Amino acid sequence: MHSARLPALMARIGQAGGAEAARATVAAGLTWQTCATLLHISDPYAGAVAALLIVETTVVATVSAATRYTVGCLLGVLVAVPGALYAEPGMAGLALVVFASALLARHGFLGHHGLHVPTTALLTFALVRGRHPGELGAHVAEIVLGIGFGLACSMLLFPAVRVRSAERALEELRLLIARHLDGLADAVVRHERPRNRLGAAWEDDLGTALTRARTAVDEAHESLRWNVRPTARRRRWHLDHRVLRTLTDVAGQVTATGRLLDAHPGAPEGTRPGSAFAQPYARLLRTTALCAYSCRGGRPHPALPAARQALARLGAPGRGPADAAAPDQCLLRPLESALTCLSAPAPAPPDRAHRLLDPLRPPPRR
Repeated sequence: MHSARLPALMARIGQAGGAEAARATVAAGLTWQTCATLLHISDPYAGAVAALLIVETTVVATVSAATRYTVGCLLGVLVAVPGALYAEPGMAGLALVVFASALLARHGFLGHHGLHVPTTALLTFALVRGRHPGELGAHVAEIVLGIGFGLACSMLLFPAVRVRSAERALEELRLLIARHLDGLADAVVRHERPRNRLGAAWEDDLGTALTRARTAVDEAHESLRWNVRPTARRRRWHLDHRVLRTLTDVAGQVTATGRLLDAHPGAPEGTRPGSAFAQPYARLLRTTALCAYSCRGGRPHPALPAARQALARLGAPGRGPADAAAPDQCLLRPLESALTCLSAPAPAPPDRAHRLLDPLRPPPRR
């Protein structure tokens, strides 16, 4: 019982940012202790603050934050030193340093770390102007140690791997697409508007799920970069961006189909539940829902070729160019595009067959 509760507790702590806070705490503590022991600094707050500010959720984000923090501090020092040494009177030099550092802080590359440009510039100006270069060197050494410990702790102390959240987001997206296609099939059979079956905000729900899945997949790929954990070295083929692009295209075609049915609820040929078009079209929508839910990379669903053949038969019966703009033909085009997207080759899982597991396989000829 306790062994089952421990992973759940750790997962909750990780979701609440506990792992990131622990890495930042360890980095700040190591920086403080190292500065006090090796540099003999009684209160090395600058290094501890630097370690706290650069530790982010992923290794890539930590490296980016460390780069921006370093550039901000370096620009502040470079602006303040000439102003403190050569600008007279002191108030004119201070005004020049503040003005220049405030302009540099607004550079888009620095982001919110641009605040460190005027802060570092003011501290450096005060130390240089007050003839305390040794204290300035000590602060610079603290900051260097803090950045180093922050990077090391972010890389080595169980860096985050955000794969499960991306898997959940993609699963929710697949399930929502399948439900919407099934709801459209019910609307076709019962000759109702899709919003009556799926709700008035069904398009917004699909867009929200797409945005959430896109963000989660990007975070998952970012968390796998420069990650030393063994689980991060395995290629997550089912989280490939091509799978997400396929689901995005299918969701767009589902939205287009829903809008057509919403604008013309009687578009399927005839208005009887047993018409020659409505029932096969509804079955085709449900088959497409099954194929969309099975879009996880690798081979497509076995029902996909049959669905394409059924689509070809449904649109075949002797329609000439004059009937090309018929309502039922307009309904077939988005569905054809969705099936084409699902038929595109997707990333396949890695082949991990071993000789010991398959001893009867003949060796390749030389």
